Amino acid sequence: MDHPSPSPRDHIAVLMGGISREREISLRSGQALVNSLRKQGIAADPITIHSWRALVPELLEKEIHAAVLALHGPCGEDGAVQGLLETLGIPYTGSGIAAAAICMDKILCKRMLRAAGLPTPEWSLARVSHGKIELIQEQDGLVAPPVFVKPNGSGSSFGVFFVHSPEELESILHQSAQMSETGQQSSTILMEKAVVGHELTLSILDDQPLPVIEIQPEKGFYNYDNKYTPGRTSYNIPPVNVDAEVQQQVQRLGLEAGRIMGCRGLYRVDFMVDSNRRPWILEINTTPGLTATSLAPKAAAAAGIDFDSLAARILAGARLDRCCTGF
Repeated sequence: MDHPSPSPRDHIAVLMGGISREREISLRSGQALVNSLRKQGIAADPITIHSWRALVPELLEKEIHAAVLALHGPCGEDGAVQGLLETLGIPYTGSGIAAAAICMDKILCKRMLRAAGLPTPEWSLARVSHGKIELIQEQDGLVAPPVFVKPNGSGSSFGVFFVHSPEELESILHQSAQMSETGQQSSTILMEKAVVGHELTLSILDDQPLPVIEIQPEKGFYNYDNKYTPGRTSYNIPPVNVDAEVQQQVQRLGLEAGRIMGCRGLYRVDFMVDSNRRPWILEINTTPGLTATSLAPKAAAAAGIDFDSLAARILAGARLDRCCTGF
């Protein structure tokens, strides 16, 4: 359902914080948006979420015209808050309920990519229940190391391990199982076949691909520390190890993947390119980070879109998916 774009006179809420392990990144993204919108004369009100129960009366009391989402991880990027805002009739930025939920669920996203004929690395699952681990194959057999072990419903590379051997895999799965049992992460674990090659990311803004970025960590893989510690990773725009033809293919695949999922606004699609120059889609992030080290602002800047313009365009895309409010 379309909704008029917010005007400078409207009361805008920037939702940040939340209860996921990505809270700190969310606070940094949210504050960057607040600072930018206020600089542009927009009445942006930061709302730091500590409790979802307290959020509803706060939104209603403040008569919010639109919500800018700077929430990352479970309960913020998985369709939950989008559904709440739909019910309250408050337009919001980014993807709708279904797209957010599908993309946050890495396994469901990969299943949809595979069903659409888009390339994504093979995978198996591990389910944790009462301390026991059940291995489940998704293709012809269980994937064997080297693999990436990832909790199914988390972002920012929390709980991600690169595993080289069967013995190491067993140890990491038990470690992940312990984290699942204590509620620190999803009880479903993705084991994704490692693609050796070059890591790329594509940010898409209002259905237009931004320049492709090549990611080169100083050492190891692109984990949490390498993402958010300045100087740990180099970013090549344009990529230096991947030619223009492959970059165009990445842009085409990223757009197709986003359209299949129903993504909108600003989102990001992550890739690996193997030694045969073939791109593989890893995952889709419907609420990319907007910190000083985040990828989407770098891609926007390479396209001539400064951070203030990016923030304004994110806000301009605020709308409802389907209005079910009775208020």
